[in-house]
Parts: sequence; C-alpha cells; structure tokens
Amino acid sequence: MKMMKTTFKWYLFLVIALVMLLTPQFITNVYYQHIINLVGIYTLITIGLNILSGYTGQVSMGHAGYYAIGTYVSSLLMLNLHMPFWLSVLIAVVAVAICGLVVGIPAMKLSGPYLVLATVGFGEIVRLVILNWTPVTKGAAGLTGIPLPRLFGLQITGEKDFFYLIFFVVLIGCYIAQRIARSKIGRTYMAIREDELAAEAMGVPVNTYKISAFVISAIYAGIAGCLFGAYSGVASPDNFTFDDSVGFLCMSVVGGNNTIIGALIGSFVLTILSELLRVFQSLRLILYGLILIMTVIYMPKGLAGFIEPVRKWMAIHMKKSTLIQD
Repeated sequence: MKMMKTTFKWYLFLVIALVMLLTPQFITNVYYQHIINLVGIYTLITIGLNILSGYTGQVSMGHAGYYAIGTYVSSLLMLNLHMPFWLSVLIAVVAVAICGLVVGIPAMKLSGPYLVLATVGFGEIVRLVILNWTPVTKGAAGLTGIPLPRLFGLQITGEKDFFYLIFFVVLIGCYIAQRIARSKIGRTYMAIREDELAAEAMGVPVNTYKISAFVISAIYAGIAGCLFGAYSGVASPDNFTFDDSVGFLCMSVVGGNNTIIGALIGSFVLTILSELLRVFQSLRLILYGLILIMTVIYMPKGLAGFIEPVRKWMAIHMKKSTLIQD
C-alpha cells in the first residue's frame, strides 16, 4: 500500500509536469499566459507557507514582506550593479534567509494571535521601509526597467519564455519541499505541529526547527519575489501589501496547507477567482475571509483533500484488476 501511494504521487507529479510543459502550446492568449505565470510565482510563496503553517503549525500573515525583499534586493542589484540575474537571486536568498532568521528567533516565544500580529508587523515594516527609503527604492514611484534574465546565454523574453523559467523553478521547489516533508525534518515539523510540549519532552530542539521553518518559508517567498521582479520589469510598494499576505494565506488554506500539491491547487483557484471577481476588488478581503471560513468548516483538508479518495479508488480498482488477472 505504501509503495502504491508513493507510485500515485509520482504519477501525479509527472502528469502535472507534462501539463505544464504543454500548456503554452494550447494557451496562446497573452493575458491567460500572464495569469498562469502569476499562478507559478504564487505557488512558490504558498509552498513556503505550507511548510511553515501546514507542517510546523506556525501561522504567518507577513509573507508579502519576504516577497518584497526578494524582489527589491535582486532588482536593485541588477539595476545598480548590473549583476547577472542568477547571482542576484543567490544574494537575495541570503537576504531573505537572514530576515526569516530575524523574525523566527523572537517568534519562537510567541504563538497564536501574538505570532500572527508579529508577522503582520514585519510585513508592514518592510512595506514602509520600501515606501520611505526613496534614495534607494524610489519610494512610491517604484523601480522600473528591471533587466530581463538570461538562461544559458539565452535572453528570457515574452510570456512563453517566462512560463518555462517560472515552472522549472516551481517543479524544483515542489521536489525539494516534498523531500523535506518526507524526511526526518518534515516528520519533526509535524510532531511540533501536533504537540509542541510532547515533541520537546522527546528531546526535539523545538526552537531550532521552528526557526528553520521560518527560514525555508522565507527563501521560497524570496525566490518568488526575484522571479516577479524580472518578469514584471517593475516593482512598487503596492505589490506587497497586507492584502497580498492574506491572499497567500488563503491560497495555502484553500489548496490544503498540509500538502505540497495543495499549494499549486490553491494558487490556481484563488488567482483565477481573483481575476473573475476583479469588479469586486474593494471587497477582496471580505471575500477572502468568507472563503477561509467556508474552507475551514467544510473542507478542513482543502481542495487537495479530494485527491486522497481518488488515490484510494484507484488503488482498489488496480487491486481488483490484479486479482481478476490472477
């Protein structure tokens, strides 16, 4: 049964990878390609949130801050120092990891609403720094003319090129997150989530693992920010508000925050829904609140929870077929 479960996950991963590979061949509308690229960027942020909240049980509503740091650090390095994209990404990753460490150390003493408030405060501090540090960040005007990245000597231009770049990074991110979830680190995260005191009594260094979850989560958001800056060509404080942090949390919960595939599902559903309800943009937070409440009540495992029944049905069907053949 365990082998069948693992096989199903690999089949699911391969199917998703194949769909991603063929998507640009069937979706040629530039607007739709833009939406799909945003889904990929948001998926990275949501994967990090799932590791932090779904696996470790630490809620964050300030991920727009890490997202902003990744965007601005990489963009400023490319604009001012003419640094290659990949090198700027590495430096941005170090920067967001340090910020995750800075938030994670005091956060290990907090829980519940106090932790949420601390992360909200971090996100707002980052936004205000970007808004007011005009000599460096250009303030409300934002950054423009962010250079396009190069990959193996080839210039990345257009929606299709960015699609392959973004989803290549997403696939790597999903694989690494899945490996973390199935490793000793992931099992320790889940032990902390279920009962922090019991985990500590068993000799688990709870604080160390909590901080590592914050750092890993921040890195995912930072990489997403690097991609966003290069993709959009502009960066403004308006792209990194509290509303965005709430949206990322909604993606995590709706998709299923205790699974990696749930990040992709939640990002896809919420991004499409946001576009469909653009006319109600002023009511976005209210709609997100309603979606969160309905999901927690009626779908506690998120939309990814529907995958398990499908897997079980397939396992039973395959078992019956094997018995008939024998």
